[in-house]
Amino acid sequence: MIDRLRLPRGRDLALDLALVTVFVGMLVDKVFLGIGTPTNVAGDSRWTFALFLLGDLALLWRRRLPSLAAVGFFAPYAAHALVTGGGVEGAFALFPALVVLYSLGSYAADWNLVAGILGVVALSAVHDTHDPLLHLSDDNEIWSYIMWVSLQGLVLLAGVGVATRRRSAAATARADRLEQERRDAVADERAKIARELHDVVTHNVNVVVMQAMAARGVLDGDPARARAPLEAIESSGREALAEMRRMLGVLREDEPMLAPQPGAADVARLTQTLRATGQEIDCDLTGDLTRVPPGLGMVVYRIVQEALTNAMKHARGAPVHLRIAALDEYVEVDVRNGAGQGEAESTGAGQGLVGMSERAALFGGLLHAGPTDDGGFAVNARLPVEPG
Repeated sequence: MIDRLRLPRGRDLALDLALVTVFVGMLVDKVFLGIGTPTNVAGDSRWTFALFLLGDLALLWRRRLPSLAAVGFFAPYAAHALVTGGGVEGAFALFPALVVLYSLGSYAADWNLVAGILGVVALSAVHDTHDPLLHLSDDNEIWSYIMWVSLQGLVLLAGVGVATRRRSAAATARADRLEQERRDAVADERAKIARELHDVVTHNVNVVVMQAMAARGVLDGDPARARAPLEAIESSGREALAEMRRMLGVLREDEPMLAPQPGAADVARLTQTLRATGQEIDCDLTGDLTRVPPGLGMVVYRIVQEALTNAMKHARGAPVHLRIAALDEYVEVDVRNGAGQGEAESTGAGQGLVGMSERAALFGGLLHAGPTDDGGFAVNARLPVEPG
């Protein structure tokens, strides 16, 4: 309520001050210059001016408190009629009355509008019962009064119509904004899913390639040893297809998720699959990974998956050291590999590393990835169990 008592700012305040200045000037002319001077209160025109000045000043709150402004404008005229026994006429009262009625319809709503209308009707009735027009038998005077009341009603309805259009436009704009926010959220989510799909497919395809290379190396000399890599190829291929179907199921609203996302407890199975390709992985798991929350567990799994995939791509043959510590307050992931043979070394700006960083940040964690002093590469992430 205190905020509403403050005057508007900027252009609205300038306009209202200009209106009040004009209306006060008309009041000065009416009261002090003797042009149709109304009946004085207690025989002193200064009291008349002070009373009606309060009504004009009430227009300054016509935007923030339209109902009180309307009552504040009409109350001095009702009080004047009660004290002097005569009504007030003239442009100095007509124009401000129309402005305040328009403002009442335009800025008041619900019970405030009803209360304002009831207050104006009651105060107008007090004033009009002392207006000589109502005691005359001249039909022209009576019709003039009816036209004045009708004009007041039309101005009030015009204000209500403007308010209705304003609220409709605001509702439409709000709906458009919410729809745009929904579309942006959908686009962001689909971008995340695309990155997730990249991680899954890249990992499994790299595993398939590594296993195929291992099978080819032993196929001629020892065909029996090629069985295990070929079985691993089949398993990784099936997993890649399942992951792709799962992700595409998210993109299609009419298809549910086919299976839960992997979690921290699935890291052991992931390392076993990679060891089948001949990759040397030293795994140190501390704590109960099954108690890691599902969302955080998926982040842990994907970080490990991406880090191991990068090690296979950029440092084939180099041993990999994986350590995961699942503590009460946080989960720490550390993946390190030595120098080895492979593709050009990562600069740390690839899609996979960006995805790891974004996932860690999503849970309020920190991730650092970069080369080590011995020519290898290290990924370290610290993820709080309950992000702050």
